[in-house]
Amino acid sequence: MWIDTHCHLDFIYNKNQLDIKSFGKNELIDYVISPSANHESFACLTQLSQLNLKFKPAFGFHPLYVKDLPVDAMQILENQIVAYNPIAIGEIGLDFYHNNKDLEAQQVFYFEEQLKLAEKYSLPVILHVRSAIDRVISMIKKFPTVKGIAHAFNGSEQQAHTLVKLGYKLGFGGAMTYERATKIRKLAINLPLNYIVLETDAPDMHPVWLDKNQLNHPNEISRIGEFFATIRGMPSQELAKIIYNNTQEIFPQLN
Repeated sequence: MWIDTHCHLDFIYNKNQLDIKSFGKNELIDYVISPSANHESFACLTQLSQLNLKFKPAFGFHPLYVKDLPVDAMQILENQIVAYNPIAIGEIGLDFYHNNKDLEAQQVFYFEEQLKLAEKYSLPVILHVRSAIDRVISMIKKFPTVKGIAHAFNGSEQQAHTLVKLGYKLGFGGAMTYERATKIRKLAINLPLNYIVLETDAPDMHPVWLDKNQLNHPNEISRIGEFFATIRGMPSQELAKIIYNNTQEIFPQLN
């Protein structure tokens, strides 16, 4: 059984491209974890999780959305956490790709405030770490009881080791299916297996076998798992057990 540790169900659902009940019939998928982008995602993700128990929402503010948050955003998030007991806080973190200093300052503020909530409510976090891994590492070190997943990991081996020592797993998905993604594939092949969890990032991060006009969907997680087993040179069933256990280390309520 496979667990998709990162997809955006609300983005898919809002395009009327998601059959909610179809997941219940897919015996290869055990759970689908769906982080929010901002407060506008909360209601949809809550509704979807009530329609299908395989869906596990996480609530948080994506770094690229923080500029549009209301002044009471943190209270809204805390109220949501208290009311619905999500599996994690996410998608949170830093994205310094666009080199916008004002936005970066906002991102740092909201990231730290959300880490405080994770610590307060003993919840793991789902991290976004584009072009900011060292800064993310320096900030999470201040919250040693918080663990989580570094989504779409593409850092160095040294950064990978540091994140794992801090209690995090590393998310790999469609990007490693491309031969040209040599750095990511090398990490996927060479890092210790106990570091890794799998994700689709649906509807984004298409695996190589999907045309860009085709929908990337959480159902692809089983094929991503089989691909990963192939490049690691091991039976997919053996790998599935290891990846499942890795995921449960972060989300022990999945059993």
